[in-house]
Amino acid sequence: MDKVNEIPLIEREIFYYKFKGEVNTDHLIRVALRRATETGASSLIVASETGRSALKVAKALRESDVGLKLVVVTHPPGETWGPRGKIPIGLRHPRNIKALRCIESLGAVVVQGTRPLAPPSRGLGWEQPLPEAIIDKVLSILGQGVKIAVEASLMAADSGAVNRGDIVVSMAGTFKGLDAAIVARTTYSYYFLRDYELMEIIAKPHNPRVSLPEYEDPTWKGDLEQYYKEVVC
Repeated sequence: MDKVNEIPLIEREIFYYKFKGEVNTDHLIRVALRRATETGASSLIVASETGRSALKVAKALRESDVGLKLVVVTHPPGETWGPRGKIPIGLRHPRNIKALRCIESLGAVVVQGTRPLAPPSRGLGWEQPLPEAIIDKVLSILGQGVKIAVEASLMAADSGAVNRGDIVVSMAGTFKGLDAAIVARTTYSYYFLRDYELMEIIAKPHNPRVSLPEYEDPTWKGDLEQYYKEVVC
């Protein structure tokens, strides 16, 4: 008998995207929903700055028979760069309130918080060698999407939207859209290094490094025109 066949294994697909960013959103949602069913996850978590990706997840979840809780994680209102000027981010930004209401009407729980790896110490500078910044940089080797998916799952637990120790599927992306998803046993952010388990990577960009601004990077793809238009529920 082949001894390899005697080793207990869990075999899953992992998807590696050629490009980063919004172009992968629809595919990622499909595979994340499927993996949530396979793993018995209690909740879906999606990081969302403008609500567009979260709205797609909410609609896909409503059309499926998965029956999972959806937690949408956002951050305080602000702005980020774009090819035609600033893009408002944060679901409670006045220009994103309609998206927020649409998401909530579909039954999602929306929580807002501070990224645990971007705490007030960031005010001392983005490159300061502080503990949180070191963790942030280490997670960045897996790409922006995986890093933010980890943080979103911590923020969901910190807010009480999911329980400490829950197995969740968490989704995020590079700049805009979704291109990464993980299965994790989450915890509170202050127990991160002790309790957190990144159990599976469902999908991520094959080459996660990206230059700034991301939309000018040749490995980032997506339709940014929608971010200058009103959300359609």
